[in-house]
Amino acid sequence: MKKLMMAVGLAALAAPAIANADLGVRFGLETPIYTHVDQNGQSNSFSIGDTFQPAFNILAEWYPIGLIGLGLEFKEGFAATGTGYPRTGTNIGPNVTLALIPSIYFRAALPVHVEPGNVTWNFRVAAGWKIGLPLMAFYIEAIGDFPMVGTNVTAFSSAQQFGLGAGLWLTF
Repeated sequence: MKKLMMAVGLAALAAPAIANADLGVRFGLETPIYTHVDQNGQSNSFSIGDTFQPAFNILAEWYPIGLIGLGLEFKEGFAATGTGYPRTGTNIGPNVTLALIPSIYFRAALPVHVEPGNVTWNFRVAAGWKIGLPLMAFYIEAIGDFPMVGTNVTAFSSAQQFGLGAGLWLTF
């Protein structure tokens, strides 16, 4: 009986947060600015001056208590310029956003890179700035990607990629 009363009490406390939850969708473009790769003892780095690798980024989030967003991120790197540079490919995975003040946010994601090349599980961090109205805003963010697990991958040492992203952020 005590456990039932505790569960009912927790549900009653959570109900207002769930009832006032918002949904958010972001649509944007991003590109790596600097990439460092270390595979099989060979180290290489390149920048946006060597190859431009644009990607679409779509993020759907649910904000159960306003400052925390839980979501799913999808990124599709659709092109690459320069000879010998592959496009960044397809990534999908869970995301958490923390908005300490309304216009500044931090986020972390665990996307899985599914193609081209080997499947890897990555750690993504970002910090950004939202500019606009609460229901519709523009955003700009700095992004860091670090591989954690995969074929020929060791955590945080195989490749690091730093980039910029910008786009439109809608909240419902």
